[in-house]
Amino acid sequence: MLEQTINFDSNPPVATNEYDTMIQMVLPGYEVMHNLALSVLGANLPEKANLLIVGAGSGMELVKFGKGNSHWQMLGVDPSNDMLSIAQNKIDHHGLSEQIKLFAGYTHELNTTFLYDAATCILVMHFLPDDGSKLALLENISQRLKPLATFILVDIYGEKETDEFEQIISIIKVFWEQMGINPEKRMEALETIKKGVFPISEIRVVELLQEAGFGNILRFYTGLWVGGWVATKNSD
Repeated sequence: MLEQTINFDSNPPVATNEYDTMIQMVLPGYEVMHNLALSVLGANLPEKANLLIVGAGSGMELVKFGKGNSHWQMLGVDPSNDMLSIAQNKIDHHGLSEQIKLFAGYTHELNTTFLYDAATCILVMHFLPDDGSKLALLENISQRLKPLATFILVDIYGEKETDEFEQIISIIKVFWEQMGINPEKRMEALETIKKGVFPISEIRVVELLQEAGFGNILRFYTGLWVGGWVATKNSD
């Protein structure tokens, strides 16, 4: 139930060697989102901290966070070996191998003997249906955090088959055209959204965070249909 509907090794929605380029074209404000996430972490964490990066993918946030604070130690978790290979190349290129380690697998496979000061889950949860899988992911992250730890969640959100979501789709179609994405790739992206992405309303996002043991929830970022929330793990 915890495994994503899209597999970035056997059935990637975009070729892994094209991912970094395409994701920045497909999602408005992609770089700003990561800059703000780093700002949120900087405002909430001490100079030295251990971070869990869930869905590390090709290593975008690992490198950004690592360069943003040389005293933070990070573990990047992702089930895709292909994506982690790209991430490792970036880590080596930027000289961050002492600061960042990678784990090929899922968050629930990590032991709970070591607890982290913060965690991020960026552009991951929308690949999981809201059948208990989203909540299980959040609970697995919560179980690996210290009390009062900072958690950042960034996800596509909204309710499919509503007028509002259809408006967003019409805007995103024009945005993709303006970004120069060819018609075939635009169709592929829309098909991925239709069949492989499971966005939920912001109200439901907050409900799930609360159920997983988080409070003090604040939306710090909005990029059309992508939202970013920061929360604190409850102390009890």
